[in-house]
Amino acid sequence: MEVFIVKPIYKVFSTMALAGIIGTISIVPFSPSASAAKAKAEAATTVTTPAASSKTTEAPAAIIKKVEQTLKKLTQKTYKLDKGSYLDGLGWDFNVLGTPFPSQLLVDLKGNIRSGFIQENKISYFFDNNKLSYTQVDVSIKDVAKEDIEAAEEVFGKLDLPVDELNGVVLQHKGSKEIYEFMYTNDKYGTWIGVDKSSHQVVAVNAIGLMDDIYNKGQEVVDEYHRKMKAITARQLQETGVAQAELLLGIDLNGHMVEKKAFPSDVAIFTKEGAPTVEGNFNSDGVFYSIRIVYN
Repeated sequence: MEVFIVKPIYKVFSTMALAGIIGTISIVPFSPSASAAKAKAEAATTVTTPAASSKTTEAPAAIIKKVEQTLKKLTQKTYKLDKGSYLDGLGWDFNVLGTPFPSQLLVDLKGNIRSGFIQENKISYFFDNNKLSYTQVDVSIKDVAKEDIEAAEEVFGKLDLPVDELNGVVLQHKGSKEIYEFMYTNDKYGTWIGVDKSSHQVVAVNAIGLMDDIYNKGQEVVDEYHRKMKAITARQLQETGVAQAELLLGIDLNGHMVEKKAFPSDVAIFTKEGAPTVEGNFNSDGVFYSIRIVYN
């Protein structure tokens, strides 16, 4: 872990430069649909976790029971799991049975939910660190305030991505916050933008087109990715983070403490007493492909 205090800087990304980088790599979604959640999980496994081989080893009954009890506590609903697939040294990958759409949980060796989602017809649950991270429901774009749509459109325009139509929107409940997440896609790219329903402010941008594409690439490409990721400093992330937060979220991260999580994580966290925490995922160039305000 590396920590750095953000001091005021005067070097900023131009919209053109940032947009040019964002538009170069294919994208996967932040959350909404079953395919979206699956793609996000696959991308995260590819980029941010050590290699792990799946086996048919079934999870102990006690582990399954513990996870099912946790789900009952968090959702007030009863869910059953399959026998799970063992991930060497990491835990188990479970499918949730009886749901209308694919639902999946990653569970550690002690039976704690690392991450996952359950998708019902009208509501979806998303889990992180053995807690309910947020819920979301589909909404009709005609029911969304004009100010929220305009906020998402403005930030999407800054990314200089292919001109796409708005394909869908969901309403997420994160603690006391209600966040609209707008989805733009075409045949190759997609962009997910979160807007606070009450303030009409953009609070999250997920442009995974910035993510390193090392899937099915040779070992030389993977090794170079690892080398570059390890070499990135908190000071570098300070420069890019301050600029991108100002450009995309309209917030000032000067004076925040920056924590670069240890590799293989691609996460950096910006904190300052009395100010919102901001979290981002960065690529091997030190540019954030995802940046968001954290809500507990």
